Amino acid sequence: MVPPHADDGERPAPLRDAATVILLREAEGPPLLLLLRRHARSGFAAGAWVFPGGVVDHADRLLPAAHRGSVDLSRFAELLGRRPDVTLGLVVAAVRETFEEAGVLLARRRGRAPVDLSDPEVVALRRALGHADADFTAWVRAAGLVLDLGALVPFSRWLTPAAEPRRYDTIFFLARAPEGQVAEHDEVETTGLRWTTAADALADAQRGELALIYPTLRTLEALAAHGDLGALFAAAPTTRLRPLQPHAVTGADGRITDILHPDDPAYPWERYPELVQ
Repeated sequence: MVPPHADDGERPAPLRDAATVILLREAEGPPLLLLLRRHARSGFAAGAWVFPGGVVDHADRLLPAAHRGSVDLSRFAELLGRRPDVTLGLVVAAVRETFEEAGVLLARRRGRAPVDLSDPEVVALRRALGHADADFTAWVRAAGLVLDLGALVPFSRWLTPAAEPRRYDTIFFLARAPEGQVAEHDEVETTGLRWTTAADALADAQRGELALIYPTLRTLEALAAHGDLGALFAAAPTTRLRPLQPHAVTGADGRITDILHPDDPAYPWERYPELVQ
């Protein structure tokens, strides 16, 4: 279903930095990935099935080096095409939002001990993250945690179409789901959860059983081309991510009638000179 938003002639809304994580785990066949159903009253992608993620908070950019794990931020900055402080914010936001929305925490205690997700302190923090005054990075420092930022593998970069009223510049990361952790949706921003293969998710969407927004749909198509985790991670880009901004085609009534990918022959490149690399 294509959303009824915006007039092509209007000034586009500003982009906000965001991160999303494609959590993956081994299976006998193709790898399984985690999808969450957004709340029906959500301000963005209401009712759609998405990967966990969200916008970057200012505090995400301030995590001290001692709590970042083995991550080469300069290399990540090259891949993402972003400043180092923005890059740090993106990877920390990816971990924070995955914990908040799916209950999966890419982190360890100092000394490499795993985090007990049933610890009352950890449970309380996850609940608090739904409120604006919760400070994830302060808790990470106080708890002596080291985020496993190196587990994140940049995969793609999507920009929301200019016609949408809420717009995001989102980095999609791959990550293996930690052993022993059980994902649980938060019942606040997300109201459902499923582990599925990319091919099965696409088939369910084709039957009308799974609502997907355009970047999720196209990402699933890319993931479905790889039969195992090794091949999938090997296919991750090793050069700067290409920014992908779909173009929303609107009718006379202002409703979106089609969405064009930058690879589509009819994509109006003359309207997006900043995307030409």
